[in-house]
Amino acid sequence: MRPALPLRLALAAAMGAALVLTVSSPASAEPIGGPLMTGSDVIVDRGPNASKLPDVPVSTWVLADLDTGAILAAKGPHVQRPPASVLKTLTALTLAERLDPDLVYTTTYDDVAVEGSRVGLVEDATYTVRDLMFGLMMQSGNDCASALANVNGGMELTVAQMNEEAQRLQAFDTVAKNASGLPAEGQVTSAYDLALIAREALSRPDFYDYVNTRVIEDFPGYMPEQPGDPRPTMAIATQNPLFIQGYEGAIGVKTGWTTEAGRTFVGAAERGDTSLVVVLLNVEGEIYDSAAALLDWGFDNISDVTPVGFLVDPVEPNVDPADPSMGLPADDQANSGDEASAATEAIGSTSGGSINPLGIIACLVGLLLGLALVGVGLRSIRGPASRQAPRRAAPRGAAEDDRETVSN
Repeated sequence: MRPALPLRLALAAAMGAALVLTVSSPASAEPIGGPLMTGSDVIVDRGPNASKLPDVPVSTWVLADLDTGAILAAKGPHVQRPPASVLKTLTALTLAERLDPDLVYTTTYDDVAVEGSRVGLVEDATYTVRDLMFGLMMQSGNDCASALANVNGGMELTVAQMNEEAQRLQAFDTVAKNASGLPAEGQVTSAYDLALIAREALSRPDFYDYVNTRVIEDFPGYMPEQPGDPRPTMAIATQNPLFIQGYEGAIGVKTGWTTEAGRTFVGAAERGDTSLVVVLLNVEGEIYDSAAALLDWGFDNISDVTPVGFLVDPVEPNVDPADPSMGLPADDQANSGDEASAATEAIGSTSGGSINPLGIIACLVGLLLGLALVGVGLRSIRGPASRQAPRRAAPRGAAEDDRETVSN
């Protein structure tokens, strides 16, 4: 839960003051998610009753509690790697916040001729945004990624909005260059960031439905030859190995693969009152083996481990789809409604190390206010915050085909 407005204003002012105090003497900031969220080694704090953490052949991963945000264990959580198709998790979240699911779009040649995996969109055919979201998340359709970006106003705008959404979530390791996750220079993410993105996305009923549906028997196909004739349909099925292999309590989310990224995965499952998310980047061997091993360990040991970090909450509320400034470069957006802007403006301009004296005074006042908050529990804001559990929706069916993860 986000702190109340006065508390956030004071906190923003305190943060601004802290920035001023470090201008002349820079120091490395604490990693997002806690001081242990560094390096490339395994991070875990097992209690005496906890079982040994499985050794999985994955370059970097995170295992966390979806509801509280507590990170149970991790390996290289902030190590940046190419995402492959798990980037579509950010695509779907970004566009679900902005597009009416009933909006109808007519596909183009460029949509259907994209590189990599496709759900099988037909040129000059109509699809709803909802149809495209299912194709994007269930079958990793790069054709659906192209179509959704065009519905939204184009790839450039969509990518800008995706990066804006990553910043809102404090997923600062993530840089999107396209909507599909196909290889692109400079396109990176981290296991930590993908856990943040998945946690936020799974709190949305629409996104939950997109990733928790096993089979759709009547996905739209070719347009009818004669007006009024029924439109042919086809079946599509999830590629999520947790669903395909029947993992108990599986609820999503997304697979990916490219030569550059290797096998990537964002998975989630719930058992009883516990919901976990696992993120795997560059998996050697089968995704299911590593994901199931970590999830099993998490469910078995969640009460016997001390969290090593936490998934932070977004810094701003969800976007207003009616706001025409959303997705524009930050320099083009007006500073309205941002409680922290007062603190950043108070810092003033710096040139050659000089600082606006009035800015220092204002920020020092904010710092004193921030220190006063310590006595009323400021620390609790930064720890794992209890959130509403992800909304649950009944899956449409079970996957019948044991298909391999396709390239992006």
